[in-house]
Formats: sequence, structure tokens, C-alpha cells
Amino acid sequence: MPLRTLAVDFNSYFASCEQQENPALWGKPVAVVPVIADTTCCISVSYAAKARGVRAEMGVAEARQRCPELALVHARPEVYVRYHRKLLEIIESCIHVSAVRSIDEMECDLTATFAAREQAVDVARRIKAAVARRIGPCLTSSIGIAPNWLLAKMASDLQKPDGLVVIEDRDIPQRLLGLKLQDFLGIGRNMEVRLLAHGIDSAAKLYAATKSELRGVWGGVEGERMYVRLRGGEVPLETQQHRTVGHSHVLPPALRTEARALAVLHRLLQKAALRLRNIGHYAAGLDVFVNYRDGGRWS
Repeated sequence: MPLRTLAVDFNSYFASCEQQENPALWGKPVAVVPVIADTTCCISVSYAAKARGVRAEMGVAEARQRCPELALVHARPEVYVRYHRKLLEIIESCIHVSAVRSIDEMECDLTATFAAREQAVDVARRIKAAVARRIGPCLTSSIGIAPNWLLAKMASDLQKPDGLVVIEDRDIPQRLLGLKLQDFLGIGRNMEVRLLAHGIDSAAKLYAATKSELRGVWGGVEGERMYVRLRGGEVPLETQQHRTVGHSHVLPPALRTEARALAVLHRLLQKAALRLRNIGHYAAGLDVFVNYRDGGRWS
């Protein structure tokens, strides 16, 4: 199958924006936080911080224990949106952006101009060079090239930071077999539980499952779509009339404190706001809700 999709994923995006804004932070361990306090949670961390064991959504107190020299920077959404718009402009100068997946992820269509591996790799390198030249060295990206978005996004995750990975038809399924189930786009904690209940506990078994088996796991046509996408096929998205835009996240036990939950909420709000802008809509209202394990709900 031809290489149809190029996925651009900017590394440690919020932290990288802050480093680009302040040369004193270049190469340093940095954490972007909603408020400057030990009781809050890291929203985004630089790779220098990750090398010291600091992770996004980790509590600041724990992060400082692991990395005493960690620099805390107050989150500035307007800065990240400004960089996002500039990055879109730069990528568009190299290749058309067919979809904005999030504030730090873009999908580009290779079918109109670029098909051969060499040409696709060349445009990826030109994107990286243009960003470095027009913005600076801190905004690095990992780029994945593959027959569809699912495989291209997964390819971009295989080599970070500043990676460039191509998955061709001949690489499937071998390139996928070493991955964990949650490494697959569209498989979170709850879906993994459902897969395990059906005896699918590895990437090899996921790929070997029949279309009807995956339909049973997903409970509908999305399972069949996963079957097709895993093999490099493209499943057209249905046209939707947007009435609401939202994001949700299942909090693991370590994040079930007020400060850490607020940090996650901050990230979800930015993602939803960006999607709203991308479809040309304005918010008429805002709804925040929490579902509890015992079946209760707060909104």
C-alpha cells in the first residue's frame, strides 16, 4: 500500500515552547505547571527532566525530589496557541495539513504530491529544518510516515525526541509486534481490559484476530475499522455535525487528588478549545463533569 500519511508530533510541546521563549532554560529540566506550588502537578516536562525520572502528571513535590534543580514555569496557553499557529504555517509551506489532531499533532496528506519513500522522507526533513530555522532549536518533532493515520501516529511514537520513522506495507506486522497493547492508537486502559477478556494479550494476537473477533471486542463497527487500519487500510471518516466538543480522561489512583486532577483538567480544556477553533465554532457553554466508580456523577 502507498505511503498516504505523515504525522507530526511535537516533543514535550508546552515545555519546549517555554524553553524556546527563554534561552536560560535551554537544555535544562523544566516542568510546566498550572500554579507554582508543590501541591500541584506537572502538565508538561522537558526531556532533560524526563531523563531525571520526572513525568507529565507527576506531583511537583515528587518531581522536585527526583530533580531538585527542576525549573517550574507557569502555564501560558496563549503562548502555546501562538506557536501552534506558526507551526501550522511552516508545515503548510512544505505540505498540506489535512487535519489538526491536537495542539501538538498534525496529519498531512501524502497522496497528492508525495508517494515514494524518498520523497516522503525528504518532506519530513524539510519540515524539521524549516521549524528549526524559523522558530528555533527547542521545538523538535517526531515524524511518522505510513499508509494511514493510525500507523503514522504510532511510527512517530517509536523514536523520540526528534525522530523520523517510516512504516511501509512490508514492515507490517513485524514492526508492530514488539509493542504493548496500549501503544496502539485507540487502545486505552479500559479497551485493554476488554481485549484481555477475549484472550488478546499481545500485539501479535491483536493482529491475528479476525475482523469479527475485533468487532466483538469493540462492540461494533469500530473493531472492523481497527482490523483494516492495522493492515494499512484507510477507513474514511464519516461527516459529522458537531454539536459538542469534549475530552475525557480516566484518572489513575495516583492522580486522584484535587491538585493533580486540576492539572489534567487544564490539559483537557486546552485540547477541547483547540478543536473548537479548528472547526470554526464558538463556545455557548461549558460543562465539566466527573463520573465516580460507584456510579455517582458530579457536574
